[in-house]
Amino acid sequence: MTEEEAARWMLAEYETAGFLYQEAAASHLFQLNDETLAYFDKASNLCVGKGVLKIFNSLTPEAVYERSGKFWRIRLETDQPGRQQ
Repeated sequence: MTEEEAARWMLAEYETAGFLYQEAAASHLFQLNDETLAYFDKASNLCVGKGVLKIFNSLTPEAVYERSGKFWRIRLETDQPGRQQ
C-alpha cells in the first residue's frame, strides 16, 4: 500500500463513520509492515506516517482533530477556527 492509498483508506473510514481514531488508523496501517505508513515515535506511541498524514490532511480540509480524544471528526458550527480543537 502506498502513502496515497493509505490516506485514501483513512478518508473512506472517516467518511463512513464521520470520525476516525488516530490509534485505530495507525494500528491498521502498522499491520502492513511498512514504517512509512505507521511507526512508533520516541515515546513509544504508534503514529500514522507523516507522509500519509500530510495527504490525509489535504483530503480533509474541513476535518477537526480532537487532541484530547485523538480523533478526527466533522467540523461543527461551534468549532473554533483551525484544525485542532
